[in-house]
Amino acid sequence: MRMPQSVVAYTLSTELERTVAGLMLPPEWRVRIELRRRKTLGIEVSAGGTVTLAVPEDAAPNDIERLLERHVDRIARAVARHRGVEPTHPAKELIDGEHFDYLGRTYRLRIATDTVPTLQIVGDWLELAAGQGSKPTATHLVHWYTDQGDQLIAEIMPALARAAGLSVPATRIRDLGARWGVRERDNRISIHWATFQLPEDLVELVLAHELTHLRVNAHSAAFWRELSKLVPDFVSRERRLAQLGSTAWLGAIR
Repeated sequence: MRMPQSVVAYTLSTELERTVAGLMLPPEWRVRIELRRRKTLGIEVSAGGTVTLAVPEDAAPNDIERLLERHVDRIARAVARHRGVEPTHPAKELIDGEHFDYLGRTYRLRIATDTVPTLQIVGDWLELAAGQGSKPTATHLVHWYTDQGDQLIAEIMPALARAAGLSVPATRIRDLGARWGVRERDNRISIHWATFQLPEDLVELVLAHELTHLRVNAHSAAFWRELSKLVPDFVSRERRLAQLGSTAWLGAIR
């Protein structure tokens, strides 16, 4: 049982309002600040999607800004979870008729009997031949998504990098667990192979997000401003990414 605390709801000053607005958080997030008898800053997210910042009584606006900048990813996941976007990544069966997405469109799997390993789109079908004496595996599909992703990045990235005022970065596709993309320490960009199940405009969002990290490391106000130059409607796309991405296939087979 938690010890009762002295809690005071805080009315945002004009300066703090500018601080919160400058972070360009999604518009549906409701930010509430409470002064509490505590030494550290804390974050709480209610089931309704309200973000409560529990701050020491002597916290300055800069302290609150730094808190949001450091933890915007965690807040985003918490808000999405409380708004009913809990990930439900499916497991797939490698049988005729199973559904797989590519660039936002759904295809049905068809197992072929060719002696040479191939995977290709034929009409509404994703036709997979594992090769003579082999059985289809998730690896066949992961490699296919990777190859398709390499081609798409080669098409999209140059224009994005040019718009960002950057040279085209080295990019690789790999399994990133629960992350769509990451800027590596050597300034390479890594993208999850599962990203290419999403519509192309969301792939563009992921690429633009990581490109922006080459300019601004933290999710600060400056970061969101730079991202908005590449993707003006990034807020609505982020919302769709949370919805569609929560059900993307990440390689599990049953």
